Amino acid sequence: MKLKFKTLMLLSITTATLLGFTSCKKETYSTTRTSLVSIFEDYNKNNEIKNTADTIVLDNDQMFVDWSWQKFLWLTSNTKDNVPVFMKELKQVNDFGEEIKIDFLKKKGLPSSYIKDGKLPLILDLYQQADGTKLSGKSDSLVRYSIHANDGILEMFNSPDALSIISQAAKILKNDSLKRSIRESKNQYPVGATEIKIAWIKTSQVVDSTKTFNITAIVNKPNKNPGENYNNVELQRMSMIGFHIFTVTAEHPEGVWSTFDQRDLAPDRTSFHGNPVNSKSDQYTLFDGSSVGNTEDGIIQDKTTLTPKVKNKVFQSYPEGVRYNQKSKGMEVIKEDKEFADMIKSSNELAKKALTNVKVKIWANYKLVGSIWSKTNAPINELLDGDLSKPYGIDNGQSFGSLHLANVTMETTFQKEGMNCFTCHSMNNNLYRTNTSQKINVKSPLISSHLFEKYAELKAALLAIQGVAKTGMYEKSDTNRNNIDEINKLKNSIRESSREEARELLKK
Repeated sequence: MKLKFKTLMLLSITTATLLGFTSCKKETYSTTRTSLVSIFEDYNKNNEIKNTADTIVLDNDQMFVDWSWQKFLWLTSNTKDNVPVFMKELKQVNDFGEEIKIDFLKKKGLPSSYIKDGKLPLILDLYQQADGTKLSGKSDSLVRYSIHANDGILEMFNSPDALSIISQAAKILKNDSLKRSIRESKNQYPVGATEIKIAWIKTSQVVDSTKTFNITAIVNKPNKNPGENYNNVELQRMSMIGFHIFTVTAEHPEGVWSTFDQRDLAPDRTSFHGNPVNSKSDQYTLFDGSSVGNTEDGIIQDKTTLTPKVKNKVFQSYPEGVRYNQKSKGMEVIKEDKEFADMIKSSNELAKKALTNVKVKIWANYKLVGSIWSKTNAPINELLDGDLSKPYGIDNGQSFGSLHLANVTMETTFQKEGMNCFTCHSMNNNLYRTNTSQKINVKSPLISSHLFEKYAELKAALLAIQGVAKTGMYEKSDTNRNNIDEINKLKNSIRESSREEARELLKK
């Protein structure tokens, strides 16, 4: 794809757009010219940055890079209450898309002393990556994760298409003779729908806590039933080390996917031959330069321990998420990707130099790893039937941008050639995954969110088993203790089947 170095002015988004309900006139690129420098300069002035105007049509590479930076800076900026936007404007949810609420946590043993002014701090009880891998720092402190979504995502779970998918899946589970595929494409996530996932580690574990965003959070101890017991939680100071964004923009129902890393996490790969990393530095949070062997095993899963085969040897296999000539002795970016890789590098260097205000300079210590998207205004049927994980123009590939994209804190073992966000977050995916014979293929814009996948899977399973749809763990219901236990067992089964499918992807 020919790249054009144009610049972008992203306008403020209305509250209605943020929530996914907008009738705003579509704005065009030609009326919104400014530069990434201006975005950083505005942010330096008063620690305020406007949300991206997701109604603007993004149609060249520079616009996607600029959009990614502005979305990240807006989500992490402070509100007037001195609370980050992602904690105030979005809802923290569990991995089934259920909002985490005070009343439920109190019933599960959370001490009232942890609740300040009727508000919850950040809750961290998720500690496994997509394939079940557990990532830890040098003192075995687990990396934790939080998930946040706005109403543009969550309210679609009760849309007509969502209910149709759930109903069809429940009927298929009851009767295996039915066709095991579902296609629903009328409903899409609205423009402005946003979902993020953030990686955290104990502040004491980072190499320099003055270069990380730190926050006090409620941290639950690892157990087989995350989220079910809050009697033994601890208040801990935690540092943000990874930030993954999914937002639906105008003419991009597949969403724009962007990911950020803290700069001091791990070194970049330097070669595809011999030892892939030549760093001997110990000044990384997830990489120990003093121990022997900088091998591929630092990012390959051990099937027994579900941790990387060699601990504390994490590295970024595909800097900027672009493709490399693996026959080269070094890291030679292929010609088609070089301009985009240089664009991402330039944006990161600009951020490092431009974010200087004392209130906002912390974000100069983070970098854009990459972004990925599909063709602007692509027909929805092309997205449903195509392969979003492959480059546009190759077979039925649909994607542009960072085609080998992975965040080292959330997708450590997914750093393989040809893998990116769309490898798992596809519009064409398996909904129910207890075993091969029971897989139900679903083609729908809604299925791109793992939150919806698990939510729909749980709903469908309970409808098939019980004939009821009351599944929310926070809903008031007359279900007895046995039913609650049944739901929790089913949730854990769904979690594990999802991880098994992720592991199967890694074998390909």
